[in-house]
Amino acid sequence: MKASVILPAHNEGRNIAKVIRKINKAGNYEIIVVDDGSTDNTINIAKKEDCVCVRLNKNMGKGHACTIGAKIATTNNLVFIDADNQLNALEIPRFLTELKKNDLVIGKRDLKNIPLQRRLSNSFAKRVISKSVGRKFNDVMCGFRAINKEDFSELKLKNKRYEFEVEMLVKAVRNRLKIKEMPVTVKYGIGSSMPIWESIKVGGYILESVVRK
Repeated sequence: MKASVILPAHNEGRNIAKVIRKINKAGNYEIIVVDDGSTDNTINIAKKEDCVCVRLNKNMGKGHACTIGAKIATTNNLVFIDADNQLNALEIPRFLTELKKNDLVIGKRDLKNIPLQRRLSNSFAKRVISKSVGRKFNDVMCGFRAINKEDFSELKLKNKRYEFEVEMLVKAVRNRLKIKEMPVTVKYGIGSSMPIWESIKVGGYILESVVRK
């Protein structure tokens, strides 16, 4: 199944090549690396691999990087996955199989195994969002997801940073997209983590989305 795999990357020079190679093992996909203003060698390493590379001159945020990648993708099936190697890119074919029967496939991590800060923010997010949209979700902030390019464009996502994932889910529900949660494996202690101020911003967006309901 043809697909474009989009990797938003910020200072992931230690991990980006590993992720790209896993994607190539998973299947013959278009790989798009959007370097979100990294100050390390992320873009130089990515250019040595078999992928499309886009370099942003300054850090614009994960959501912005994902949107840029989606715009230049040449296939109808989009897969978003983090570039820090915490998620397993070998699971991409499972997402694409489910995408044949659904409009949006989102990763579902075992929240018991994630660091405390993320566990708290994710627990808060899933409870508030689930109540807001009238449907229970187990993980609303996982960066591993798949969606059709046309459906993605119709969501008209505005948030440029980590709120991007929550906004995508909320608007997908309100647009009556068929959504499937897919269990994924994850390992921590490597790669990047969400800064605490970004967690606060996400919390603010979540509360705002409830008010706008």
